[in-house]
Amino acid sequence: MHITCEQGQLAKGVQIVQRAISARTTMPILGNILLETAKDRMKLAATDLELGIQTEIPATVQQGGAITLSARVLGDIVSNLSQARVEIKVGENGSQVEIQCEDAVFEIPGVAATDFPLIPDPDATLVATIDAGLLRTMVRQTVFAVSGDDTRPFLTGVFFVLEGETVRLVATDGGRLALRSAEVPRSAGQKFGVIVPAKTMQELARALGGVSGDATVALAENNLVFTLPEVRLVSRLIAGQFPNYQQVIPQSYKQRLQLNTERFLHAIRRAHITARDSANVVRLSAKGAELTVTSNTPEVGKTTERVPVRAEGETVQVAFNAKYLIDGLAVLETDELVFELSGPLTAGTIRPVGQQEYVYVLAPVRVYA
Repeated sequence: MHITCEQGQLAKGVQIVQRAISARTTMPILGNILLETAKDRMKLAATDLELGIQTEIPATVQQGGAITLSARVLGDIVSNLSQARVEIKVGENGSQVEIQCEDAVFEIPGVAATDFPLIPDPDATLVATIDAGLLRTMVRQTVFAVSGDDTRPFLTGVFFVLEGETVRLVATDGGRLALRSAEVPRSAGQKFGVIVPAKTMQELARALGGVSGDATVALAENNLVFTLPEVRLVSRLIAGQFPNYQQVIPQSYKQRLQLNTERFLHAIRRAHITARDSANVVRLSAKGAELTVTSNTPEVGKTTERVPVRAEGETVQVAFNAKYLIDGLAVLETDELVFELSGPLTAGTIRPVGQQEYVYVLAPVRVYA
């Protein structure tokens, strides 16, 4: 194998795929990146056996072949090279690799590509084509609500649902639920629901950053395949039955609040300062044109702030986890939101004004006077 390519493109490719590598692995080969030549291209790939990420960069191929290199070592080398042409050459023994850029020459050991686990290249069925920017928003507005409890693996991923031309992403940890839906112009029209690991969705959101155009989603047995311009993610799916999320969303309320998103978010962040040592509890009570936000930890202090609000219905006094509130408010993309409350022991719902495609359901915190 003997190729040359631009340092900037190589660095970008390495940065993209190395995010699939897990820091906790018992298989040394999973700490490596696969470099493989194609016509006028070089493919880079990495996997942790749950998620595989592939990308390609332009390259001049003098001799075809494949090799795997330590992701950490390759990443450190490439990021410190000059912005110039990089030459990568595999020695005759097939295990020593020379990387040269201008006057810098590195000789590092490689591992045969035959030892690298195959990233599934399934015979996937296209299920939907989604605008890249929209898909990134959908992921951002849901993935934060997944559970970190490995004893309930079916809650550690995002539920990806397709019903006709409607795509829904849903995530819950049992105490909160985030749902974002969208109509897609091109879909298979079929109905299915699969649970995608949180890591896959987080890396998908990163890969979609700054991407324009469409992303495609394809299903193949136990894998979901996301294809973006220049990047491909192949993810195993999580087995299990996702909860009936529709039953969790309240259909009525006793009090409806409409307020400025940014103003409310900043108030909750300030209240969080004196709530961190008391289970992150903040209390809300709206009357007239004011919403009073309070938090109190005797050893730390007390915060009280009044936020302008348009309230209708009977006054409901309720407490929520401040961190969970912040998580939901931070991903809203509208100037104003609607917060519907039904009582101190009943879940509340947050919706962006003018955007019914998103809902965030949050269970209250039981507090005692």
